[in-house]
Amino acid sequence: MPLNQSFVFLKAKSLRPFETMSETEYEFEHDKERQTFGVKVKKEWVELEYRANREGKFFITNLEGPSHLLDNGLGDKMLEHALHYIRENDYKLIPSCKAIKDYLKRYPEYVDLVATGIRLV
Repeated sequence: MPLNQSFVFLKAKSLRPFETMSETEYEFEHDKERQTFGVKVKKEWVELEYRANREGKFFITNLEGPSHLLDNGLGDKMLEHALHYIRENDYKLIPSCKAIKDYLKRYPEYVDLVATGIRLV
C-alpha cells in the first residue's frame, strides 16, 4: 500500500498566537493505523503518539521532536490539535503525564474533555 493512503492530511491554525513561532499554519498528518499526529517543519519532524480504545478513551502517550520547536509553541499546537480531534470524535481524555495536566490547567476550555473521575492536581 502506498504510504500516502494511510494518512489523512489536516490543515490547522492555532486558536492562540505563538509569539516565538513565525509560522501560524501547519499541515498535520494523522496516521490512524499508527495512532499518531505529525508535522514537518522545514526538515524536522514533530510527532504526538496516542492510544484510543473502543470505550472512547484517548491517551496521549508521547510527544517528541526537537526541543527548539516544542519549546517555542509547536508542542502546545500539537496538543491543541489532538484536543480538537478528541472533541470532534467524542473521546474522553485520560491525561497520562504532568505536562498534559499542566496544559489543561493553563487552558481550562479543554477540561470538559477529561474523563469522569480524573483529577488534574
